Amino acid sequence: MQHLDMDLIGRISEYMGKCLLEGDYTPTVREVGSIFGVSKSTAQKYMARITAEGLCPQQAKYSKDGTEKTAWLENGISCGSPTYQEEHIMEYLRLPVSVFGKGEKYIITARGDSMIGAGIFEDDLLVIRKQVTASDGDIVVALVNGENTLKRFMQRSDGTHYLHPENDAYPDIEFSDGDTFYIQGVLTHIIKHAESQVR
Repeated sequence: MQHLDMDLIGRISEYMGKCLLEGDYTPTVREVGSIFGVSKSTAQKYMARITAEGLCPQQAKYSKDGTEKTAWLENGISCGSPTYQEEHIMEYLRLPVSVFGKGEKYIITARGDSMIGAGIFEDDLLVIRKQVTASDGDIVVALVNGENTLKRFMQRSDGTHYLHPENDAYPDIEFSDGDTFYIQGVLTHIIKHAESQVR
């Protein structure tokens, strides 16, 4: 492994532990790079080594308390890429496994009104389980011709697929030869701000 400054490893490890213990979050690559005056790529190398070698003992405690770390992305579904990189993460949240289940997840903010029929409204927080397959009727995050969208995944009797919005004002998304389509996750939970709901 590439030689790294052990003093800097110690200082970054200490900072990561402080964030976990006091702020209940893991710092991003961007944050560590800014604080310690190094590039994001250099910060990533140090953080990766600290994690791989268990040099930040707080990380183990953080992930074994009945919760799982989940990345909350800074962009909404209309513009953020679920194939995320560290610098696109607003923060990490701890989701209880007993409520949200196990598996790698991320959180995105709903934008637009194309899924209101499924109870998904602007600014709802959507918990997405990362996976590349889906079952008929699942609500999925899909990458279609390079753009992300949240729609219901549907399959016809002939085996062809399409994406269905839960709003009659929008047409189904059909696929033609040359289109690219990838599933990037399946919706598992919707988190709402109760005080902002219409009574």
